[in-house]
Amino acid sequence: MLLFIKRFLVFIALPILITILTDVFLRNKNSLYAEKLQGAIQNKEKIEIIILGNSHANYGVDPNAFDKYTHNLANVNQSIYFDKRILLSHLDEFTNLKYVLISADFHSLYFSSQGIRDVWSYYDTGVRYKNKNYLLEDISPSLFGYTPKIILSLYKRDIVNHLIADNIVVDYPVQKGVNLNDSIKNGFIGFEGHDNLAFNESKFADRANTFNRKVANSNEKLVIEKDLNNFIEILIDKGVAPILFTTPTFVEYNKYLNPNYSNLNELDFEKISRNHNIPYWDFMNSELFKIDDFYNGDHLNKKGAFKFGKILNDSINNLY
Repeated sequence: MLLFIKRFLVFIALPILITILTDVFLRNKNSLYAEKLQGAIQNKEKIEIIILGNSHANYGVDPNAFDKYTHNLANVNQSIYFDKRILLSHLDEFTNLKYVLISADFHSLYFSSQGIRDVWSYYDTGVRYKNKNYLLEDISPSLFGYTPKIILSLYKRDIVNHLIADNIVVDYPVQKGVNLNDSIKNGFIGFEGHDNLAFNESKFADRANTFNRKVANSNEKLVIEKDLNNFIEILIDKGVAPILFTTPTFVEYNKYLNPNYSNLNELDFEKISRNHNIPYWDFMNSELFKIDDFYNGDHLNKKGAFKFGKILNDSINNLY
């Protein structure tokens, strides 16, 4: 019996050790969430404009194009639920904040959970989705916070990056198309150039249908709209001016989005705009943006993001 116990302990020792080491690796892993939020807090007394939203705003609005000190707090797949709570948890620290730009995209009123990204955001922002208890995720990120596939990709990424370069600036996971030798500035790091493989009818249809299904299958709209209205009211009460905006997406891609939902979105955001007497700027089908401004069908590249940032800056300046 004693021999069996010893063998059993030896058998389980290696998995336990691997889990502990992986937990340490994940807890110390930098992320875009942390970079953006820490950067904002470090410059909390300077920031006059904050940009919120999902990947469209994350990659589509360069804060360095603005006259006023601007910081991009948008993130990949970030919902209005998280936009609101991430900002409100630090709102009183931004003593010079004047404007908050809230991304109002095709699917913004139709999703609140970010899927597996809920817990990733929680690790670096402290925001819990629907007040969920993250006890198990806190105990072991490797067992309850990340999938094995993601963990392996993080390990692989670190190994490959250290093999191919000694001076990589980006030490956190980013999407394909971001230059690893680029640097984040005011919460922004963008897509380089143009992904030619993404510009065909099949890719447009596949991408657009992902959003069409998300909108069609959602039953959250009323709750999300109420949450957004409350967010706007809080900002106005704090003396901060909210602005709704829709980022440009490529005209050929837009043809595959369900027009019924696109029209309804426009009416919904215009209604919210009127009810609160705030601006709503819709650039979704703007003719100002050409194919060279886009990385793929629904994301601007760095060139397009700076161009869009300048347009938003001028629009703010023209308000008053």
